[in-house]
Amino acid sequence: MYHMISFDLDGTLADTFPVILKSFHSTVQHFTGEQIDDQQIFDTFGTNEQGMLRSLLPDVPLDTASDYFYEAYQQAHEGLRQPFPGIVDLLKELTNHGIQISLLTGKGQQACDISLEMLGLTGYFKPVLVGSPDRNVKTDNLKHLLTTQHLAPNELAYVGDATSDIKAAQAAGIHCFSAAWSTSTQLAPLKAVNADIYETVADLQAKLLN
Repeated sequence: MYHMISFDLDGTLADTFPVILKSFHSTVQHFTGEQIDDQQIFDTFGTNEQGMLRSLLPDVPLDTASDYFYEAYQQAHEGLRQPFPGIVDLLKELTNHGIQISLLTGKGQQACDISLEMLGLTGYFKPVLVGSPDRNVKTDNLKHLLTTQHLAPNELAYVGDATSDIKAAQAAGIHCFSAAWSTSTQLAPLKAVNADIYETVADLQAKLLN
C-alpha cells in the first residue's frame, strides 16, 4: 500500500504550459526584441526558471530577467485559476484515506508558489520539493522523500505527465503513474516506456483507492 503519492505540477495538476510559454515568450521578446519558438523553450526544460532564463538570455543579468519573468508569469496565470477537473477531489480523497500527498516539481520556488496560489492548491502538499537551476533533480528529490519520510520504495509513487517523470521515478526505484489527461499529452512516447497510463483523473483515483 502506498503511504505517499507525490505529484508533478505542470501538465499533471493543471494545464500550465500555455502560461509558461507565454511568460517566456514575453520575457525573451522584452529583452531581445526577438520571437522564439516553443521548442526553444521546451529545450530548456529540466532546470527551473532560473536555469531556463540563463539559457535563453545569457547576456541579461539573471536578477533582472527573473523579476520581469515572474511578473509576466503572475499576469499570465490570471487566465488559469483552476486545476484539471477532479484533481481537488483526488487530493482530498487520498488525504481522507490516510495517504500523504507531496509535490515534486521542476519549477522554481517562486513560480511554484504562484501556481499553487492561483490554482487554489496552497496547503495541500507536504513537503513541496522544487527544481534546480543547474540540472534535473527529480530523481534526487524522490530519493530525498524516501529518506526523510522513512518510506520503502513500494510505499511511494509519483504521478507525472512526461517520459522524464517516468525515468526519474525508475531511477529512484519507485513506481510512476502517467497522467495523460492534458490535451498536450503525447501518448505514444508514454506508452513506449510505461504501461500504467491514465487518461482521466477519475481513472487514477479508482486505481489508487480501490
